[in-house]
Amino acid sequence: MMYLQQKYDCDFWVKVILSTFLLAFLSFPAKSQMTVYPVQDFNFGTFYQGSSGGSVEITPSGSRSASGDIVLMNMGVSYSQAIFEIEAPSGTLVSVSMSPDVTLSGSNGGSITLKLGSLEPEFPLITAVSPPGRTQVKIGGALIVGNRNDSPAGNYTGSFSITFHQE
Repeated sequence: MMYLQQKYDCDFWVKVILSTFLLAFLSFPAKSQMTVYPVQDFNFGTFYQGSSGGSVEITPSGSRSASGDIVLMNMGVSYSQAIFEIEAPSGTLVSVSMSPDVTLSGSNGGSITLKLGSLEPEFPLITAVSPPGRTQVKIGGALIVGNRNDSPAGNYTGSFSITFHQE
């Protein structure tokens, strides 16, 4: 489940915070159990929403960019990619599946679309450390923000799933 909060300091200044939670992971016998830990939430930072909208993207490496008439702001709110850690026996083959684009509903009407992006490292992957060591997975994503009528100020919520498969 995820929670997206969009706050405005003044008209159309935007702070976006996106919290992610692992919704699903497979369970295996105790001997070869894989556990996934959410470590860091998405945070799209602060941006100014122009009249026609655009997008804000966070890459798996943590850099941020914007398109359309979205202007990125540096107002003390950090931005970050989502990070998970996988704990599994060394040599475990792991693949991942993610939900398609998610529509986040606004408390004042309207919507924003969340597109889950690429992952670092690429999948499928083979874990190289034994527990208690963990393999870190970084996930990028993008918010597609409409114009002020389609994506008005407010709180936006929705959910998506990320499933890690032990093969």
